[in-house]
Amino acid sequence: MPLARYGVLAGRVVDRRAEGGTDTPHYQIQVDGGGVDFRVAVNVLSKQHPSELLYLADESFQHPVVQELATRPDGFTPLPSPPGGLALDFIRANLFDRTKLRAVPATAPGPDNDLADKLDHFVARAAADPAARVYAFGQRWGPEQGTRDKVFGFAPGNGIHDIHMNQGNSQQFRRDDGVWQDGGLMLHYPAQPTPAQGTST
Repeated sequence: MPLARYGVLAGRVVDRRAEGGTDTPHYQIQVDGGGVDFRVAVNVLSKQHPSELLYLADESFQHPVVQELATRPDGFTPLPSPPGGLALDFIRANLFDRTKLRAVPATAPGPDNDLADKLDHFVARAAADPAARVYAFGQRWGPEQGTRDKVFGFAPGNGIHDIHMNQGNSQQFRRDDGVWQDGGLMLHYPAQPTPAQGTST
């Protein structure tokens, strides 16, 4: 069964936090999406061996989806999953050269040598610029009325997860398989004409 609430969140980066540990660490981003707080939970480690994720960042991303993103208001937009729209598909949409994906550890001692560091390089830059925008593709949860967000403390809890490839899963997660519903992050800095893209599988 494909993801039930797939879409894209557009907004401004407010805060970010890298989680450690070896269970299900994430790189967490707080986003103001049109006056509503969201948490974007980006996976940095797989539950399945080998646990290192494949990662690619393109600082000059060119694709038809970029022009459509520029017209989206801040907030969450549900996306249908046929070809030709905003929905992402790593296999079918020719988004990037898959041979350039590289395995990156979730956390490692030292600077700029793990997935959390690489994500923070781009997200910190967006957080420092109120005009920058993040676009997070994945599955929405919430709003969870009466519940505060467990990472950033805003209420109600609300966010986006499954920020990764959402097809070709192992048996444990096969229920989430579907085409035209992959997750990913794109960031637009005002000095650049197009968003930078980051993604992992």
